[in-house]
Amino acid sequence: MVAPVTGRLSTPPMIRGLPLLGSLIEWRRDHFAVFMRAYERHGPVFGIQLGPQKGVVLIGPEYHDFYFKEVDRTLSVPDLYKFVVPMFGDVMLAAQDFERRRGHVSLLQSAFKGGRLTHYTGVMTEEVETWLDGLGEHGEFDLWDTFEPLVMRIAASALMGPEIRARVDEFRPLLVDLARGMEFILPPNLPLPKFFRRDRAKRLLTEMLRPVLETRRRDPGGRSDFLQTLVDDDDLRAEGDEAQIGMALCTIFTGYITTAAQAAWTLVQLLRNPGYLGTVVRELDEGVARVPRLDWAFKESLRLRPVMGHYARMTAVEYEVDGYRVPKGWMTMLCPGVAHRLPGIFADPGRYDPERFAPGRAEDKRHPHALIGFSGGFYRCPGQAFGTAEVTTILGSLLSRYALTPLEADPPSDFDLGVTRPGSPCVIRYRRR
Repeated sequence: MVAPVTGRLSTPPMIRGLPLLGSLIEWRRDHFAVFMRAYERHGPVFGIQLGPQKGVVLIGPEYHDFYFKEVDRTLSVPDLYKFVVPMFGDVMLAAQDFERRRGHVSLLQSAFKGGRLTHYTGVMTEEVETWLDGLGEHGEFDLWDTFEPLVMRIAASALMGPEIRARVDEFRPLLVDLARGMEFILPPNLPLPKFFRRDRAKRLLTEMLRPVLETRRRDPGGRSDFLQTLVDDDDLRAEGDEAQIGMALCTIFTGYITTAAQAAWTLVQLLRNPGYLGTVVRELDEGVARVPRLDWAFKESLRLRPVMGHYARMTAVEYEVDGYRVPKGWMTMLCPGVAHRLPGIFADPGRYDPERFAPGRAEDKRHPHALIGFSGGFYRCPGQAFGTAEVTTILGSLLSRYALTPLEADPPSDFDLGVTRPGSPCVIRYRRR
């Protein structure tokens, strides 16, 4: 299927697009629609042009194997992630040095395990209970405008500590400006307003965090949050303030925005399927320890509505896939939204059916990379357990206390913050049970 290039081969069939721009404009509006249409026409391997950049898109678990195993060999991470350097610096996936990059990721992996995760879960519960206490007997709220700041408060408390939690109303809009300055295709230093706001936000966030780091260093091990983990790490401390601040901002941004979006989609789908919602509520009322049906609902949301529209790496070494040549310098891309709807992997893949993850069916176990909502391989999302616990804490607490009115239709998708999220307005009506 995938091998070194032998002979003279053509490149994969290309999605038809505009001169110079290719599919860039439509892709910015809806990754999933572009990739699904191309898959239906060309099959699991096809090319795409996004402005000046060309790439190949690989659809299916067997290709996912190649993608995750060949990272840092055939496929380059930092050459692709240059676009985040203006936001966070050359840390984590953007770090050019192999050992340094892997060290950063390993540090994150250790920060979300064991007792630390237990501590974070306690913080989540406190923040969610505070939010619920303010809802009253009945009312309504906009889904995204409520979940996004709630998840930001949780992230500030659990990851950054009380110093940033106390200033979260100042911190959050700066982080959003930083996010809106993300640019995957265009040069990141063009004189555009969003880049000016991005650079201002980074400067102000750095000014906010620097004195916190200085205080924390005088009291090593004094707190249990993620920021303290960064402060206490000898290798990262040797890299200086910029690396610690960059890792802190990158982690809180990617963790909060993806979790808020996936929590929102999970609730949307539950409210669009009141029969299954009833089974979740019954489990909550029975006090089932892990509420498996809520876990399965989260997985089904991750399958049908993955917030990451694509994953990408830069092709560092030319390779052959299914008789096509993928040149060095092209992107190699995956699309979770299309891959999660393959009938050979998931039964009746367009249907909402969380029970497909129940023991005895476990359709996601048919292949190790069937479900890639958290990516895979060494660079798999280190905060997977944190994000899963956060979504189930928010929704479990909300559904235990309130009855929600079913939604008549799915809200439109929005991509303004780099993830696919439910757009506004999406009004949720509630009444205390």
